[in-house]
Amino acid sequence: MRKLVVVTLLVGIAVLGVGVFGTGRKFEGVTITVFTQPPPFIAKPVQMFAPDWERMTGGKVKLITAPWAELYPKMYSSFALGAHLYDIVIFPAAWLPDFAGAGFLAPLDDFIAADPRIAWEDILPVYRERIVTWGGKVFAVPVDGDCHIFYYRKDALENPEYQAKFEEKYGYPLPVPPRTWKEVRDIAEFFNGWDWDGDGRPEYGVVEARRKDDQAYWTFFSRAAGYVSIPGQPGGLFFDPETMEPLINSPGHVKALEDYIEIMKFGVPGMINMDSGEIRTVFAAGEAAMAIDWGDIGVLSEVGEESMVKGKVGYAILPGSTTVWDYKKGEWAKFDEPNQAPYLAFGGWVAAIDVKSPYLEAAYDFISFLASPENSYRSVTTPETGFNPYRVSHFERLSGWIGFGFGPKAAETYLKAIQDTIAHPNVQPDLRIPGGARYFEALDAELALAAAGAKSAQEALDAVAKAWERITEELGRENQLKAYRLSLGLPVE
Repeated sequence: MRKLVVVTLLVGIAVLGVGVFGTGRKFEGVTITVFTQPPPFIAKPVQMFAPDWERMTGGKVKLITAPWAELYPKMYSSFALGAHLYDIVIFPAAWLPDFAGAGFLAPLDDFIAADPRIAWEDILPVYRERIVTWGGKVFAVPVDGDCHIFYYRKDALENPEYQAKFEEKYGYPLPVPPRTWKEVRDIAEFFNGWDWDGDGRPEYGVVEARRKDDQAYWTFFSRAAGYVSIPGQPGGLFFDPETMEPLINSPGHVKALEDYIEIMKFGVPGMINMDSGEIRTVFAAGEAAMAIDWGDIGVLSEVGEESMVKGKVGYAILPGSTTVWDYKKGEWAKFDEPNQAPYLAFGGWVAAIDVKSPYLEAAYDFISFLASPENSYRSVTTPETGFNPYRVSHFERLSGWIGFGFGPKAAETYLKAIQDTIAHPNVQPDLRIPGGARYFEALDAELALAAAGAKSAQEALDAVAKAWERITEELGRENQLKAYRLSLGLPVE
């Protein structure tokens, strides 16, 4: 099966590799520079497909990378100084308002309209209509579809012996999967520090990214969303959409941060210093009962050669809470059923072109090749690319997922968790306004202090709220409010 799938995909690549704007080696002598974070995650697909593109077009691809914390400042300085050090930048979708709003990126509408290879309608609407547009124009191509989902070890949570012991200890049946963060906390405590999988060494309750200057704030918002996002009530997760007042220190957010801090007691040792890449390896090694992550844990667990958990992983949308902070009423609301608010954490990586690049045509051609249905399908079904499904065809074609190592049931449940997240009526979009990186950097610093015990949850988030107010004032409250309302799909006067 694996050989058949690979051959089919390679044939597709050969057919697609003629170049959008003609056949032959049209870009002979042209070198395009691509800038993103170091491999394997995100840069790996560039490495995978650059040789084929070079062979077919005559162009060359130069890959430059920098650690996560350096990506935004290096991209912005290159743009702002007019240095055009990079032709293509691959970056988080949340940064697009900063770059496109400042006129740094080349509009791609005409390229896309003339390009059958990109199969634009195959890209899910949430990504092609909201993630890569600004001011009514398209400024990037999605290469990744990101949302956080919940992972759990089926062999642990579904074990009848463990279920009986859990109910005896906590007074309620062990839920599979958990639907509230309170249940997650209890399950993490129950499975922490003993050998529940029989491999001769202790396992732990949970693993989540906590490292400063990485991506821990997305894990925090995944926990916060269920506490503050009431169905049908826009806003709540970041700002009041009427005033641009920060809501980050609301009682709901404080409760989420208290959870975020407490559950570290039941986490894999050293979790406070783990980044998103490390938690994937740890979970696939069988060290934890539960995790929060993008789709990468699923691929690494089911396909990774060193995975110890193949066929043992369950997938679900993020848990929530039966008590939710209503910021409009200033009080807690009670729900009969858990309020789940799946979070489009990060929003996906996108590929864009410096408007000053002398090689616009070649740069777009490589992006189109990288993001084409066949090549993107290989990316999302290959371990450690960091690319997750974002096309309709990625979900419909189970053969590739199975051919690359997923069991049929695992492929179905994994993709369903992602689809259920994206299509959920209370799904929460990520922050997508100018200065988004600055807001998140301010939060990141305080999360680290709270996680280390240097500040209480309330103290840390009060400091974030003050920092967010300063940033909003510096950038202009009226402009920020307008951008925020647009990001939520609300009318703007």
